[in-house]
Amino acid sequence: KHQLRGRGGCYKHTHYGITSYQCMEATPSLACANKCVFCWRHHKNPVGREWRWKTDEPKMIVEEAVKMHVDMIKETRGIPGIQMDRWAEAHKVRHCALSLVGEPI
Repeated sequence: KHQLRGRGGCYKHTHYGITSYQCMEATPSLACANKCVFCWRHHKNPVGREWRWKTDEPKMIVEEAVKMHVDMIKETRGIPGIQMDRWAEAHKVRHCALSLVGEPI
């Protein structure tokens, strides 16, 4: 959200020149138990020791992830300081940061 307001980007922007507001963050696993205070996830994460859930098709996962990312970007419209040119660009995902099972601290 910072870069949508014209402020600095995340580490991906700093180190790799990636436009943060066009980077989708996602995870194929909700089984992360870290519950970090800086985590981008906006929900409680279940903890599991075995896989008991059905598996979705990869194409559907990507399509839905992009759709949900765009929906989240749309929700930022009207937030004070949002630069509308960046807001419009943010609707096109150019990168994806995958958290596989949570990051070590």
